[in-house]
Amino acid sequence: MALFTALAVGYFTLGAVLIIRYDIFDWDALSRVANAGFTLMSRDPHLAAVGFVWNPLPSLVQIPFLPLSYWWPGIKTYGLTGNLQSALFMAGSALVVRRIALDRGVGDGWRRVAVACYALNPMIVLYGASGMSEAALLFCSLWCVLYLLRWTESARVVDLAGAGVALGVGYLTRYELIPAACGAAAFVVLVSLLRSPPGSRLQQTALNLVLALFPFVTAVIGWAVTGWVVTGEVFGSVQSQYGNAAQVATALARGGLDLNSDAMVVVERLFGMQPFVGLAVILAACLVVVRRSLAALAPVAVFGAMLTFSAWGHYSASTFGWFRFYLVAIPLVIVVALVCWAPRPTPPPPPARRWLGTPESRWGAALLAASLLIGTPVTAVSMFTDGNSVNQPLQLGLQSLLSPDRYPLEERWFRQMSAADRFVADYLDQQHLPDGSVLYDTFTSPVVWLTSERPRQFVVTSDQDFKAALNRPRLHGVRYVLISNPAISAAQDAVTRRYPSFWYDGAGIATLLLSVDGPDGIQRWRLFRVNEPDERDR
Repeated sequence: MALFTALAVGYFTLGAVLIIRYDIFDWDALSRVANAGFTLMSRDPHLAAVGFVWNPLPSLVQIPFLPLSYWWPGIKTYGLTGNLQSALFMAGSALVVRRIALDRGVGDGWRRVAVACYALNPMIVLYGASGMSEAALLFCSLWCVLYLLRWTESARVVDLAGAGVALGVGYLTRYELIPAACGAAAFVVLVSLLRSPPGSRLQQTALNLVLALFPFVTAVIGWAVTGWVVTGEVFGSVQSQYGNAAQVATALARGGLDLNSDAMVVVERLFGMQPFVGLAVILAACLVVVRRSLAALAPVAVFGAMLTFSAWGHYSASTFGWFRFYLVAIPLVIVVALVCWAPRPTPPPPPARRWLGTPESRWGAALLAASLLIGTPVTAVSMFTDGNSVNQPLQLGLQSLLSPDRYPLEERWFRQMSAADRFVADYLDQQHLPDGSVLYDTFTSPVVWLTSERPRQFVVTSDQDFKAALNRPRLHGVRYVLISNPAISAAQDAVTRRYPSFWYDGAGIATLLLSVDGPDGIQRWRLFRVNEPDERDR
Protein backbone atom coordinates (compact mmCIF):
# COMPACT_ATOMS: atom_id res chain seq x y z
CA MET A 1 0.00 0.00 0.00
CA ALA A 2 2.88 2.37 0.74
CA LEU A 3 4.37 1.74 -2.70
CA PHE A 4 1.04 2.36 -4.42
CA THR A 5 0.41 5.56 -2.46
CA ALA A 6 3.90 6.94 -3.06
CA LEU A 7 3.76 6.29 -6.80
CA ALA A 8 0.20 7.58 -7.22
CA VAL A 9 0.96 10.78 -5.30
CA GLY A 10 4.19 11.27 -7.23
CA TYR A 11 2.61 10.78 -10.65
CA PHE A 12 -0.37 12.98 -9.81
CA THR A 13 1.80 15.75 -8.38
CA LEU A 14 3.97 15.82 -11.48
CA GLY A 15 0.94 15.96 -13.77
CA ALA A 16 -0.67 18.74 -11.73
CA VAL A 17 2.52 20.82 -11.73
CA LEU A 18 2.99 20.40 -15.49
CA ILE A 19 -0.50 21.57 -16.38
CA ILE A 20 -1.07 24.22 -13.68
CA ARG A 21 2.40 25.78 -13.59
CA TYR A 22 3.70 25.18 -17.10
CA ASP A 23 0.57 24.56 -19.21
CA ILE A 24 2.02 21.28 -20.49
CA PHE A 25 -0.63 18.69 -21.31
CA ASP A 26 -1.96 16.51 -24.11
CA TRP A 27 -5.30 17.29 -25.75
CA ASP A 28 -6.33 13.62 -25.55
CA ALA A 29 -6.19 13.76 -21.76
CA LEU A 30 -8.51 16.76 -21.51
CA SER A 31 -10.88 15.22 -24.06
CA ARG A 32 -11.42 12.31 -21.70
CA VAL A 33 -11.96 14.66 -18.77
CA ALA A 34 -14.53 16.58 -20.78
CA ASN A 35 -16.30 13.35 -21.77
CA ALA A 36 -16.68 12.59 -18.07
CA GLY A 37 -17.80 16.15 -17.37
CA PHE A 38 -20.52 16.09 -20.02
CA THR A 39 -22.27 13.30 -18.10
CA LEU A 40 -22.68 15.55 -15.04
CA MET A 41 -22.17 19.23 -15.81
CA SER A 42 -23.42 19.93 -19.33
CA ARG A 43 -26.85 21.43 -20.02
CA ASP A 44 -27.99 17.93 -21.07
CA PRO A 45 -26.29 15.54 -18.62
CA HIS A 46 -26.68 11.84 -19.41
CA LEU A 47 -24.38 8.82 -19.24
CA ALA A 48 -24.22 8.39 -23.03
CA ALA A 49 -22.51 11.80 -23.16
CA VAL A 50 -19.31 9.96 -22.24
CA GLY A 51 -19.00 9.41 -26.00
CA PHE A 52 -18.39 6.45 -28.26
CA VAL A 53 -15.40 7.52 -30.34
CA TRP A 54 -12.91 6.47 -27.67
CA ASN A 55 -13.24 3.58 -25.27
CA PRO A 56 -14.98 4.76 -22.09
CA LEU A 57 -13.14 3.44 -19.03
CA PRO A 58 -10.63 6.32 -18.58
CA SER A 59 -13.55 8.77 -18.59
CA LEU A 60 -15.94 6.67 -16.51
CA VAL A 61 -13.52 6.33 -13.60
CA GLN A 62 -13.24 10.13 -13.43
CA ILE A 63 -16.96 10.76 -12.96
CA PRO A 64 -16.99 10.20 -9.15
CA PHE A 65 -14.20 12.77 -8.68
CA LEU A 66 -15.64 15.59 -10.79
CA PRO A 67 -18.13 16.83 -8.14
CA LEU A 68 -15.07 17.81 -6.08
CA SER A 69 -14.70 20.72 -8.52
CA TYR A 70 -17.44 22.55 -6.62
CA TRP A 71 -14.89 22.94 -3.80
CA TRP A 72 -11.74 22.96 -5.94
CA PRO A 73 -12.53 24.32 -9.44
CA GLY A 74 -9.12 23.25 -10.74
CA ILE A 75 -10.31 19.64 -10.69
CA LYS A 76 -12.35 20.55 -13.78
CA THR A 77 -10.70 23.64 -15.25
CA TYR A 78 -7.25 22.02 -15.35
CA GLY A 79 -8.55 18.51 -15.99
CA LEU A 80 -6.91 17.11 -12.86
CA THR A 81 -9.28 14.14 -12.68
CA GLY A 82 -7.45 12.88 -15.76
CA ASN A 83 -4.11 13.09 -13.98
CA LEU A 84 -5.65 11.30 -11.03
CA GLN A 85 -6.95 8.37 -13.08
CA SER A 86 -3.66 7.88 -14.93
CA ALA A 87 -1.69 8.12 -11.67
CA LEU A 88 -3.87 5.48 -10.02
CA PHE A 89 -3.71 3.11 -12.98
CA MET A 90 0.05 3.49 -13.41
CA ALA A 91 0.70 2.97 -9.70
CA GLY A 92 -1.53 -0.10 -9.90
CA SER A 93 0.43 -1.45 -12.86
CA ALA A 94 3.65 -1.14 -10.84
CA LEU A 95 2.02 -3.25 -8.12
CA VAL A 96 1.20 -5.88 -10.74
CA VAL A 97 4.88 -5.99 -11.73
CA ARG A 98 5.72 -6.48 -8.06
CA ARG A 99 3.12 -9.24 -7.79
CA ILE A 100 4.63 -11.07 -10.76
CA ALA A 101 8.04 -10.85 -9.09
CA LEU A 102 6.62 -12.28 -5.86
CA ASP A 103 4.93 -15.13 -7.73
CA ARG A 104 8.22 -16.01 -9.40
CA GLY A 105 10.11 -16.06 -6.12
CA VAL A 106 12.39 -13.13 -7.02
CA GLY A 107 14.50 -11.96 -4.08
CA ASP A 108 13.90 -8.62 -2.40
CA GLY A 109 16.79 -6.85 -4.11
CA TRP A 110 16.01 -7.85 -7.68
CA ARG A 111 12.30 -7.36 -7.05
CA ARG A 112 12.98 -3.74 -6.12
CA VAL A 113 15.15 -3.35 -9.21
CA ALA A 114 12.33 -4.69 -11.39
CA VAL A 115 9.77 -2.31 -9.89
CA ALA A 116 12.20 0.61 -10.23
CA CYS A 117 12.95 -0.31 -13.86
CA TYR A 118 9.25 -0.05 -14.56
CA ALA A 119 7.85 2.61 -12.26
CA LEU A 120 10.74 5.08 -12.63
CA ASN A 121 11.22 4.75 -16.37
CA PRO A 122 10.83 8.31 -17.71
CA MET A 123 8.12 7.36 -20.22
CA ILE A 124 6.19 5.49 -17.52
CA VAL A 125 6.50 8.47 -15.19
CA LEU A 126 5.39 10.92 -17.87
CA TYR A 127 2.35 8.95 -18.95
CA GLY A 128 1.46 8.07 -15.40
CA ALA A 129 1.21 11.81 -14.86
CA SER A 130 -0.36 12.69 -18.21
CA GLY A 131 -4.06 11.98 -17.69
CA MET A 132 -4.13 9.85 -20.83
CA SER A 133 -5.19 6.23 -21.30
CA GLU A 134 -1.74 4.61 -21.60
CA ALA A 135 -1.65 3.89 -17.86
CA ALA A 136 -4.96 2.02 -17.93
CA LEU A 137 -3.78 0.07 -20.99
CA LEU A 138 -0.60 -1.01 -19.21
CA PHE A 139 -2.48 -1.94 -16.04
CA CYS A 140 -4.95 -4.19 -17.87
CA SER A 141 -2.34 -5.85 -20.10
CA LEU A 142 -0.06 -6.56 -17.12
CA TRP A 143 -3.06 -7.89 -15.20
CA CYS A 144 -3.74 -10.28 -18.09
CA VAL A 145 -0.12 -11.46 -18.21
CA LEU A 146 -0.07 -12.01 -14.43
CA TYR A 147 -2.99 -14.42 -14.61
CA LEU A 148 -1.77 -16.14 -17.76
CA LEU A 149 1.50 -16.89 -15.95
CA ARG A 150 -0.40 -18.25 -12.97
CA TRP A 151 -2.60 -20.39 -15.20
CA THR A 152 0.43 -21.76 -17.05
CA GLU A 153 1.90 -23.01 -13.78
CA SER A 154 -1.28 -24.05 -11.95
CA ALA A 155 -3.82 -24.90 -14.70
CA ARG A 156 -6.51 -23.41 -12.45
CA VAL A 157 -9.65 -22.26 -14.21
CA VAL A 158 -9.93 -19.21 -11.96
CA ASP A 159 -6.57 -17.90 -13.21
CA LEU A 160 -7.60 -18.25 -16.84
CA ALA A 161 -10.85 -16.47 -16.05
CA GLY A 162 -8.85 -13.68 -14.39
CA ALA A 163 -6.87 -13.17 -17.58
CA GLY A 164 -10.13 -13.03 -19.53
CA VAL A 165 -11.60 -10.40 -17.22
CA ALA A 166 -8.44 -8.31 -17.66
CA LEU A 167 -8.88 -8.44 -21.44
CA GLY A 168 -12.54 -7.48 -21.17
CA VAL A 169 -11.83 -4.52 -18.91
CA GLY A 170 -8.86 -3.58 -21.07
CA TYR A 171 -10.98 -3.34 -24.21
CA LEU A 172 -13.00 -0.62 -22.50
CA THR A 173 -9.72 1.29 -22.18
CA ARG A 174 -8.06 1.11 -25.60
CA TYR A 175 -8.70 -0.80 -28.82
CA GLU A 176 -5.07 -1.98 -28.75
CA LEU A 177 -6.38 -4.72 -26.48
CA ILE A 178 -7.76 -6.41 -29.61
CA PRO A 179 -4.31 -7.60 -30.76
CA ALA A 180 -3.47 -8.37 -27.12
CA ALA A 181 -6.54 -10.62 -26.95
CA CYS A 182 -5.45 -12.33 -30.18
CA GLY A 183 -2.00 -12.93 -28.73
CA ALA A 184 -3.44 -14.23 -25.46
CA ALA A 185 -5.80 -16.53 -27.38
CA ALA A 186 -2.90 -17.97 -29.39
CA PHE A 187 -0.97 -18.55 -26.17
CA VAL A 188 -3.93 -20.31 -24.52
CA VAL A 189 -4.41 -22.55 -27.56
CA LEU A 190 -0.73 -23.49 -27.65
CA VAL A 191 -0.53 -24.30 -23.94
CA SER A 192 -3.81 -26.22 -24.01
CA LEU A 193 -2.82 -28.34 -27.01
CA LEU A 194 0.50 -29.29 -25.45
CA ARG A 195 -0.81 -29.89 -21.94
CA SER A 196 -4.18 -31.61 -22.46
CA PRO A 197 -4.56 -35.41 -22.69
CA PRO A 198 -4.72 -36.64 -26.31
CA GLY A 199 -8.29 -37.90 -26.00
CA SER A 200 -9.75 -34.56 -24.91
CA ARG A 201 -7.24 -32.15 -26.42
CA LEU A 202 -9.56 -30.28 -28.78
CA GLN A 203 -12.40 -30.17 -26.28
CA GLN A 204 -10.17 -28.82 -23.50
CA THR A 205 -8.57 -26.30 -25.83
CA ALA A 206 -11.96 -24.99 -26.94
CA LEU A 207 -13.16 -24.74 -23.35
CA ASN A 208 -10.04 -22.83 -22.27
CA LEU A 209 -10.38 -20.49 -25.23
CA VAL A 210 -13.99 -19.71 -24.31
CA LEU A 211 -12.99 -18.99 -20.70
CA ALA A 212 -10.21 -16.65 -21.81
CA LEU A 213 -12.16 -14.74 -24.44
CA PHE A 214 -15.74 -14.66 -23.12
CA PRO A 215 -15.33 -11.43 -21.07
CA PHE A 216 -13.48 -9.78 -23.95
CA VAL A 217 -16.08 -10.75 -26.56
CA THR A 218 -18.84 -9.63 -24.19
CA ALA A 219 -17.17 -6.23 -23.78
CA VAL A 220 -16.71 -5.83 -27.54
CA ILE A 221 -20.30 -6.77 -28.37
CA GLY A 222 -21.76 -4.81 -25.46
CA TRP A 223 -19.91 -1.62 -26.35
CA ALA A 224 -20.68 -2.03 -30.07
CA VAL A 225 -24.40 -2.57 -29.49
CA THR A 226 -24.58 0.37 -27.09
CA GLY A 227 -22.84 2.60 -29.62
CA TRP A 228 -25.17 1.46 -32.40
CA VAL A 229 -28.28 2.10 -30.31
CA VAL A 230 -27.16 5.57 -29.19
CA THR A 231 -25.27 6.89 -32.23
CA GLY A 232 -26.04 4.52 -35.09
CA GLU A 233 -22.35 3.55 -35.33
CA VAL A 234 -21.19 0.09 -34.27
CA PHE A 235 -17.51 1.00 -33.91
CA GLY A 236 -17.25 4.73 -33.38
CA SER A 237 -13.45 4.75 -33.20
CA VAL A 238 -13.40 3.57 -36.82
CA GLN A 239 -16.68 4.81 -38.32
CA SER A 240 -17.06 8.20 -36.66
CA GLN A 241 -16.07 11.41 -38.43
CA TYR A 242 -13.96 12.06 -35.33
CA GLY A 243 -12.37 8.61 -35.13
CA ASN A 244 -8.84 7.43 -35.78
CA ALA A 245 -9.48 6.69 -39.47
CA ALA A 246 -10.85 10.18 -40.09
CA GLN A 247 -7.94 11.82 -38.28
CA VAL A 248 -5.36 9.76 -40.19
CA ALA A 249 -7.10 10.59 -43.48
CA THR A 250 -7.02 14.29 -42.62
CA ALA A 251 -3.33 14.13 -41.72
CA LEU A 252 -2.49 12.26 -44.93
CA ALA A 253 -4.42 14.78 -47.01
CA ARG A 254 -2.34 17.58 -45.47
CA GLY A 255 0.87 15.64 -45.92
CA GLY A 256 1.81 16.33 -42.33
CA LEU A 257 1.82 14.98 -38.79
CA ASP A 258 3.81 11.96 -37.79
CA LEU A 259 3.09 9.48 -40.58
CA ASN A 260 6.60 8.59 -41.72
CA SER A 261 6.25 4.96 -42.74
CA ASP A 262 9.96 4.31 -43.20
CA ALA A 263 10.84 0.92 -41.70
CA MET A 264 13.91 2.38 -40.02
CA VAL A 265 11.76 4.92 -38.18
CA VAL A 266 9.65 2.06 -36.82
CA VAL A 267 12.78 0.22 -35.67
CA GLU A 268 14.28 3.36 -34.14
CA ARG A 269 11.16 4.06 -32.10
CA LEU A 270 10.73 0.47 -30.95
CA PHE A 271 14.32 0.09 -29.78
CA GLY A 272 14.47 3.67 -28.58
CA MET A 273 11.65 2.84 -26.20
CA GLN A 274 13.40 -0.32 -24.93
CA PRO A 275 16.72 -1.29 -26.53
CA PHE A 276 16.57 -4.84 -25.15
CA VAL A 277 13.17 -5.83 -26.54
CA GLY A 278 14.72 -8.09 -29.19
CA LEU A 279 17.01 -9.70 -26.63
CA ALA A 280 14.02 -10.31 -24.35
CA VAL A 281 12.15 -12.18 -27.09
CA ILE A 282 15.21 -14.35 -27.77
CA LEU A 283 15.61 -15.00 -24.05
CA ALA A 284 11.95 -16.04 -23.80
CA ALA A 285 12.49 -18.57 -26.60
CA CYS A 286 15.59 -19.93 -24.84
CA LEU A 287 13.63 -20.34 -21.60
CA VAL A 288 11.01 -22.40 -23.42
CA VAL A 289 13.72 -24.75 -24.69
CA VAL A 290 15.69 -24.98 -21.43
CA ARG A 291 12.76 -25.31 -19.03
CA ARG A 292 10.23 -26.96 -21.35
CA SER A 293 7.73 -24.42 -20.04
CA LEU A 294 5.75 -21.97 -22.15
CA ALA A 295 5.39 -19.39 -19.37
CA ALA A 296 7.99 -17.07 -20.90
CA LEU A 297 5.83 -16.76 -24.02
CA ALA A 298 2.94 -15.14 -22.13
CA PRO A 299 4.41 -11.60 -22.06
CA VAL A 300 5.69 -12.02 -25.62
CA ALA A 301 2.24 -13.08 -26.83
CA VAL A 302 0.33 -10.23 -25.16
CA PHE A 303 2.77 -7.32 -25.40
CA GLY A 304 4.35 -8.56 -28.62
CA ALA A 305 0.97 -8.61 -30.36
CA MET A 306 0.36 -4.98 -29.38
CA LEU A 307 3.83 -3.96 -30.54
CA THR A 308 3.32 -5.76 -33.84
CA PHE A 309 0.02 -3.95 -34.34
CA SER A 310 1.63 -0.57 -33.56
CA ALA A 311 4.55 -1.24 -35.89
CA TRP A 312 2.30 -2.43 -38.71
CA GLY A 313 -0.07 0.51 -38.26
CA HIS A 314 2.86 2.91 -38.31
CA TYR A 315 4.53 1.31 -41.33
CA SER A 316 1.29 1.14 -43.34
CA ALA A 317 0.17 4.65 -42.26
CA SER A 318 -3.03 3.12 -40.87
CA THR A 319 -2.43 4.76 -37.50
CA PHE A 320 -0.23 7.52 -36.16
CA GLY A 321 3.28 6.28 -35.45
CA TRP A 322 3.75 8.16 -32.22
CA PHE A 323 6.56 7.15 -29.89
CA ARG A 324 4.18 6.45 -27.00
CA PHE A 325 2.48 3.70 -29.01
CA TYR A 326 5.54 1.53 -28.34
CA LEU A 327 5.27 1.95 -24.57
CA VAL A 328 4.39 -1.72 -23.94
CA ALA A 329 7.95 -2.68 -24.91
CA ILE A 330 8.97 -1.63 -21.38
CA PRO A 331 6.84 -4.16 -19.44
CA LEU A 332 7.58 -6.85 -22.03
CA VAL A 333 11.30 -6.78 -21.21
CA ILE A 334 10.78 -6.55 -17.45
CA VAL A 335 8.27 -9.41 -17.27
CA VAL A 336 10.43 -11.68 -19.44
CA ALA A 337 13.31 -10.97 -17.07
CA LEU A 338 11.14 -11.90 -14.07
CA VAL A 339 9.98 -15.12 -15.71
CA CYS A 340 13.63 -16.22 -15.72
CA TRP A 341 13.10 -17.02 -12.05
CA ALA A 342 11.20 -20.25 -11.48
CA PRO A 343 7.96 -20.00 -9.46
CA ARG A 344 8.51 -19.94 -5.71
CA PRO A 345 8.87 -23.55 -4.52
CA THR A 346 7.26 -24.91 -1.38
CA PRO A 347 9.13 -25.15 0.93
CA PRO A 348 11.48 -22.36 -0.21
CA PRO A 349 15.16 -23.18 -0.78
CA PRO A 350 17.73 -22.33 1.88
CA PRO A 351 19.10 -18.76 1.91
CA ALA A 352 22.41 -19.76 0.33
CA ARG A 353 20.65 -21.31 -2.64
CA ARG A 354 18.34 -18.32 -3.05
CA TRP A 355 21.38 -16.06 -3.22
CA LEU A 356 23.19 -18.16 -5.84
CA GLY A 357 20.09 -18.65 -7.96
CA THR A 358 19.89 -20.64 -11.18
CA PRO A 359 21.56 -19.88 -14.52
CA GLU A 360 18.20 -18.72 -15.84
CA SER A 361 17.64 -16.35 -12.92
CA ARG A 362 21.07 -14.87 -13.53
CA TRP A 363 20.00 -14.18 -17.11
CA GLY A 364 16.98 -12.34 -15.75
CA ALA A 365 19.11 -10.39 -13.28
CA ALA A 366 21.46 -9.34 -16.09
CA LEU A 367 18.52 -8.19 -18.22
CA LEU A 368 17.07 -6.17 -15.33
CA ALA A 369 20.42 -4.57 -14.58
CA ALA A 370 20.96 -3.70 -18.24
CA SER A 371 17.46 -2.25 -18.48
CA LEU A 372 18.02 -0.05 -15.44
CA LEU A 373 21.55 1.10 -16.26
CA ILE A 374 21.35 1.28 -20.06
CA GLY A 375 17.71 0.99 -21.13
CA THR A 376 16.40 3.79 -18.93
CA PRO A 377 18.92 6.40 -20.17
CA VAL A 378 18.29 5.31 -23.77
CA THR A 379 14.55 5.84 -23.28
CA ALA A 380 15.14 9.23 -21.66
CA VAL A 381 17.25 10.39 -24.60
CA SER A 382 14.95 8.88 -27.24
CA MET A 383 11.78 10.47 -25.90
CA PHE A 384 13.25 13.94 -26.38
CA THR A 385 14.79 13.52 -29.82
CA ASP A 386 13.11 15.72 -32.39
CA GLY A 387 11.94 12.76 -34.49
CA ASN A 388 10.25 10.96 -31.60
CA SER A 389 8.61 14.02 -30.09
CA VAL A 390 6.84 15.13 -33.28
CA ASN A 391 3.26 16.22 -32.51
CA GLN A 392 3.58 15.07 -28.90
CA PRO A 393 2.75 18.11 -26.72
CA LEU A 394 3.98 16.53 -23.49
CA GLN A 395 7.41 15.71 -24.86
CA LEU A 396 7.70 18.97 -26.79
CA GLY A 397 6.70 20.99 -23.75
CA LEU A 398 9.24 19.20 -21.59
CA GLN A 399 11.93 19.85 -24.20
CA SER A 400 11.37 23.57 -23.76
CA LEU A 401 11.22 23.24 -19.98
CA LEU A 402 14.39 21.16 -19.62
CA SER A 403 16.44 22.81 -22.40
CA PRO A 404 15.25 26.43 -22.63
CA ASP A 405 18.38 27.56 -24.49
CA ARG A 406 17.96 25.00 -27.26
CA TYR A 407 14.16 25.17 -27.32
CA PRO A 408 13.21 28.75 -26.31
CA LEU A 409 9.66 29.33 -25.19
CA GLU A 410 9.13 31.86 -27.98
CA GLU A 411 9.67 29.13 -30.57
CA ARG A 412 7.96 26.32 -28.68
CA TRP A 413 4.30 27.20 -28.15
CA PHE A 414 3.60 23.87 -26.46
CA ARG A 415 3.86 25.56 -23.07
CA GLN A 416 1.09 28.02 -23.97
CA MET A 417 -1.38 25.65 -25.57
CA SER A 418 -4.51 26.56 -23.62
CA ALA A 419 -4.08 30.35 -23.66
CA ALA A 420 -6.45 31.01 -26.57
CA ASP A 421 -9.07 28.59 -25.28
CA ARG A 422 -9.04 30.10 -21.79
CA PHE A 423 -9.35 33.59 -23.27
CA VAL A 424 -12.46 32.54 -25.21
CA ALA A 425 -13.98 30.93 -22.10
CA ASP A 426 -13.32 34.06 -20.00
CA TYR A 427 -14.81 36.32 -22.67
CA LEU A 428 -17.99 34.28 -22.90
CA ASP A 429 -18.32 33.99 -19.11
CA GLN A 430 -18.25 37.78 -18.86
CA GLN A 431 -21.29 38.03 -21.15
CA HIS A 432 -23.46 36.22 -18.53
CA LEU A 433 -25.33 34.34 -21.21
CA PRO A 434 -28.30 32.06 -20.51
CA ASP A 435 -28.04 28.30 -20.90
CA GLY A 436 -27.66 27.03 -24.46
CA SER A 437 -26.48 30.34 -25.94
CA VAL A 438 -23.18 29.21 -27.51
CA LEU A 439 -22.91 26.27 -29.90
CA TYR A 440 -19.57 24.62 -30.57
CA ASP A 441 -18.20 21.21 -31.44
CA THR A 442 -16.18 20.13 -28.42
CA PHE A 443 -14.17 17.64 -30.48
CA THR A 444 -11.97 20.47 -31.73
CA SER A 445 -11.04 21.47 -28.18
CA PRO A 446 -12.76 20.66 -24.90
CA VAL A 447 -10.66 23.28 -23.06
CA VAL A 448 -13.13 26.12 -23.66
CA TRP A 449 -15.90 24.11 -22.00
CA LEU A 450 -13.66 22.80 -19.21
CA THR A 451 -12.28 26.21 -18.23
CA SER A 452 -15.59 28.03 -18.38
CA GLU A 453 -17.28 28.85 -15.08
CA ARG A 454 -20.63 28.62 -16.87
CA PRO A 455 -20.50 25.29 -18.75
CA ARG A 456 -24.26 25.20 -19.26
CA GLN A 457 -24.10 28.21 -21.59
CA PHE A 458 -22.78 25.86 -24.29
CA VAL A 459 -24.64 23.57 -26.65
CA VAL A 460 -22.03 20.83 -26.98
CA THR A 461 -21.67 17.86 -29.30
CA SER A 462 -23.00 15.33 -26.79
CA ASP A 463 -26.25 17.23 -26.21
CA GLN A 464 -29.18 15.34 -27.67
CA ASP A 465 -30.48 18.48 -29.40
CA PHE A 466 -27.09 19.46 -30.85
CA LYS A 467 -27.98 18.59 -34.46
CA ALA A 468 -31.31 20.38 -34.26
CA ALA A 469 -29.64 23.46 -32.80
CA LEU A 470 -26.96 23.32 -35.49
CA ASN A 471 -29.57 23.20 -38.24
CA ARG A 472 -31.72 26.03 -36.83
CA PRO A 473 -29.54 27.87 -34.30
CA ARG A 474 -31.67 30.97 -33.65
CA LEU A 475 -34.83 28.88 -33.39
CA HIS A 476 -33.19 26.90 -30.54
CA GLY A 477 -31.95 29.94 -28.63
CA VAL A 478 -28.37 29.85 -29.92
CA ARG A 479 -26.89 33.36 -30.02
CA TYR A 480 -23.29 32.54 -30.85
CA VAL A 481 -21.41 29.86 -32.77
CA LEU A 482 -17.80 29.14 -31.83
CA ILE A 483 -15.75 27.45 -34.53
CA SER A 484 -12.11 26.38 -34.67
CA ASN A 485 -9.89 26.82 -37.70
CA PRO A 486 -10.67 23.90 -40.05
CA ALA A 487 -7.15 24.13 -41.48
CA ILE A 488 -5.61 22.94 -38.20
CA SER A 489 -8.34 20.69 -36.77
CA ALA A 490 -7.51 16.98 -36.51
CA ALA A 491 -10.79 16.17 -38.29
CA GLN A 492 -13.62 18.19 -39.76
CA ASP A 493 -15.91 19.60 -37.07
CA ALA A 494 -19.70 19.48 -37.14
CA VAL A 495 -20.17 23.17 -37.94
CA THR A 496 -17.89 22.99 -40.99
CA ARG A 497 -19.60 19.82 -42.21
CA ARG A 498 -23.01 21.48 -41.99
CA TYR A 499 -21.87 24.88 -43.28
CA PRO A 500 -18.62 24.45 -45.30
CA SER A 501 -17.99 28.20 -45.60
CA PHE A 502 -18.87 29.10 -42.01
CA TRP A 503 -15.29 29.84 -40.94
CA TYR A 504 -14.91 32.35 -43.76
CA ASP A 505 -18.25 34.14 -43.98
CA GLY A 506 -20.63 32.74 -41.37
CA ALA A 507 -22.47 30.86 -44.13
CA GLY A 508 -24.95 33.70 -44.39
CA ILE A 509 -26.49 32.94 -41.00
CA ALA A 510 -23.97 34.59 -38.66
CA THR A 511 -21.66 37.60 -38.43
CA LEU A 512 -18.04 37.50 -37.24
CA LEU A 513 -17.68 38.98 -33.77
CA LEU A 514 -14.27 37.89 -32.47
CA SER A 515 -11.10 36.20 -33.75
CA VAL A 516 -8.51 34.66 -31.42
CA ASP A 517 -4.99 33.62 -32.41
CA GLY A 518 -3.26 30.62 -30.88
CA PRO A 519 0.21 30.78 -29.31
CA ASP A 520 1.72 29.70 -32.64
CA GLY A 521 0.38 32.84 -34.32
CA ILE A 522 -2.22 30.94 -36.34
CA GLN A 523 -5.82 32.03 -35.94
CA ARG A 524 -7.46 29.36 -33.77
CA TRP A 525 -11.00 30.49 -32.94
CA ARG A 526 -13.71 32.62 -34.48
CA LEU A 527 -16.84 33.60 -32.60
CA PHE A 528 -19.88 34.44 -34.73
CA ARG A 529 -23.11 36.14 -33.64
CA VAL A 530 -26.14 34.39 -35.11
CA ASN A 531 -28.20 36.69 -37.33
CA GLU A 532 -31.87 37.34 -36.78
CA PRO A 533 -33.90 34.57 -38.47
CA ASP A 534 -35.07 35.06 -42.02
CA GLU A 535 -38.26 33.65 -43.48
CA ARG A 536 -36.92 30.11 -43.82
CA ASP A 537 -36.30 29.96 -40.06
CA ARG A 538 -39.71 31.21 -39.06
